Amino acid sequence: MPIPVDYELHSGQVLNVFTQEFQEQSVWIKGNRIVFVGHTDAYQAQKRMDCSGKYIVPGLIDAHLHIESSLLTPSEFGRLSLKQGVTRIFADPHEIASVAGVSGIQYMLDSAKKTPLHIHYMLPSSVPATNFEHAGATLDADALKPFYQHKEVAGLAEVMDYPAVLNEDKEMVQKIKDAQEAGKHVDGHGAGLDLSQLAIYRNFGIDTDHEATSVKEALDRISSGMNIFIREGTVERDELALLPAVNAKNQSHFSFATDDKSAKDIQQEGSINFNVALAIQHGLLAEQAFTLASLNAAKAHHLENVGAIAPGFEADLLILSDLKKVSVQKTIVSGQIFEDQKEPVLWLPGQQINFTFKKENLTLPLEATKPAHVIEIEPHHITTKHTIEKVPVNTDGQFCADETFAKVAVIERYHDLGHGLGIIRGLHIRQGAIASTIAHDSHNVIVAGQNDADMLLAVQTLKEIGGGQVVVNQGQVTTLPLPVGGLMSDKRYEALIDEQDRLNQAFAEISDLPFDPFLTLSFMALPVISSLKITDQGLFDVEKFEFINIQD
Repeated sequence: MPIPVDYELHSGQVLNVFTQEFQEQSVWIKGNRIVFVGHTDAYQAQKRMDCSGKYIVPGLIDAHLHIESSLLTPSEFGRLSLKQGVTRIFADPHEIASVAGVSGIQYMLDSAKKTPLHIHYMLPSSVPATNFEHAGATLDADALKPFYQHKEVAGLAEVMDYPAVLNEDKEMVQKIKDAQEAGKHVDGHGAGLDLSQLAIYRNFGIDTDHEATSVKEALDRISSGMNIFIREGTVERDELALLPAVNAKNQSHFSFATDDKSAKDIQQEGSINFNVALAIQHGLLAEQAFTLASLNAAKAHHLENVGAIAPGFEADLLILSDLKKVSVQKTIVSGQIFEDQKEPVLWLPGQQINFTFKKENLTLPLEATKPAHVIEIEPHHITTKHTIEKVPVNTDGQFCADETFAKVAVIERYHDLGHGLGIIRGLHIRQGAIASTIAHDSHNVIVAGQNDADMLLAVQTLKEIGGGQVVVNQGQVTTLPLPVGGLMSDKRYEALIDEQDRLNQAFAEISDLPFDPFLTLSFMALPVISSLKITDQGLFDVEKFEFINIQD
């Protein structure tokens, strides 16, 4: 008598990630598991789906991301991601943890229960990221350790404080040890590290990295025994630079990540499905690309029975109508066909924005005869150039912003501890200002603009709406409220994207910047990524790892 099962996906072209080939097969599913792949009379399914002419591949996995960068809560992020064929993600809640500490992490865990998307969390390793900025919380090893009891927690997230590892800082070593003793693993963040520095990471068991931006960097990491997450997000687009590093011998060490990607880009362009389609378009075999996006990511994160269409594996898989375009017809997660349902959005209570900022705080006296240190944006990257050049100074001896050079400030928003002020190039702001409570990694207020009145109005507006993003054009204000920690919207992703469109239209009236201004601006405050950044404490030279004056 046939064994009863829930589903038969009949006669699709099924990807075997172990043999790297597609075969015409049927897939049999019971509960959340695949029980058999092949044509057989041993099973009888309650529901049978004819997949003739379709492709069946494992569900896609995003190996590293920050949900907060989408501006969505985890439950809404799940709705959007599952439509793109992403069935599992590894998220670092560093952003909300920097704002709200352990309550922020607990919020993310709770919200993740409202979506069928498998959300694994990697606990934030550096809150605050450095001692060169003020965050809303400080998370030491003792604060993180209890979270390893949650099955959703997969390890310690991107260790970005290389000096702390090098110097065997007691707290950092303890965080790494706690993760490993709990049977979890540790992600790296090896931006700019050479082979000798990567060896320091490996000696502490750090085994992944998503910061490779060239073939050489990728191969250095592989030769050091690391797994590489090929990143393709909204700002950081490294995939085309890294694909030539992938070959038949080393492909098992590569998988895909988005890191930071906006909801709008996910909806219009895609998530990991876009990474896969881009890889196929540029010469990677489909069999390889889908394996990178599934089994390889699962292995990199030390998961068993995930990422393949084989007996005993989690029944996360996709039915595709077009292989090369990764056109998702159905998403099956834990053996259930995903049906879009709008769950209630959880609220994060107790968040306040606390700062004092006045017009005189924007005055920037300079000597007209001396050059100034300038943050220069590198398009589509979170790194910057550190330039020293003459900037406009008025007759009162004050910096005078123009379309080339804008004023930028970061204001500590938790304890009213002051602000840092600098000059930035590359935003192309003709008039007006933009501001946001998203400023990596501590998420203070960041504002940039051409005139002080609009900059001040932008900052005041953020305080009034409880956080978000703002464009001000000669006193006209356009807002995108982000009341969940100043990082995430409490609305559906469709409504959020509409608000983003209005905000981007307002920005287009003051600048011709061809890439995302807010995500780019948010990384100008990140003092662990070269070369010159600004925090609430001032202008920070990442190469020297010290604060500098605007003029020497």
